[in-house]
Amino acid sequence: MSEYSQIQTCIKSNPENFKDVVKQFAEVLNSLGLDSKYFITDQEWELLHTLLVGGDAEEQLFNNGGYQLHIRPYMTGWTPQEIKELQDTWIEVSLLFLTVEIENRIGQIKDEHKPLVWAMMEKFSKEFTESGVFFTNEVSDGRPWEALISGEKEGIWEFDAAILPEFLSHTYKDCPTEMFISINANTIFVARKSIWRTEPWLTID
Repeated sequence: MSEYSQIQTCIKSNPENFKDVVKQFAEVLNSLGLDSKYFITDQEWELLHTLLVGGDAEEQLFNNGGYQLHIRPYMTGWTPQEIKELQDTWIEVSLLFLTVEIENRIGQIKDEHKPLVWAMMEKFSKEFTESGVFFTNEVSDGRPWEALISGEKEGIWEFDAAILPEFLSHTYKDCPTEMFISINANTIFVARKSIWRTEPWLTID
């Protein structure tokens, strides 16, 4: 099984807005140059608990300035039946990258892919504003969001980068020394030093 790194965020959903969430994700995929046709077919709210919704989209070959990447759009649902701390159902939308393609041998993001990953994170953060956007790996997949929901302080920093809304500033006020961090009026940027080496928001337009 391939090891993935992923850009991911979660959106609160219900039967009334479910189709809108799916449509919004499809529009984001289109804007990033990815094929959204899988997500504009009949995705059904009733299938959320089976994890089938959005889970069978295929990897797409993406040309990043002459470098070929396999990117898999992904969507799934988390319900109160699965996570006891939840009061509502949340939809997770993600972009999955093959880790071996975007990282070098010592686990750092390759220079040629830093601008793409960060730009995609910024696009997600502009469109999905409810829970922050996280860049995680196979081990930390889903952990920062689950930690936010459960109030588990240690897990909130289990990511390699994040773009967080201002309302989470109190939660993320004590930044570990191994992280770069920048806070402006509306947004918190965070990146793990050992993975990125420099602040991606300073070097990428």
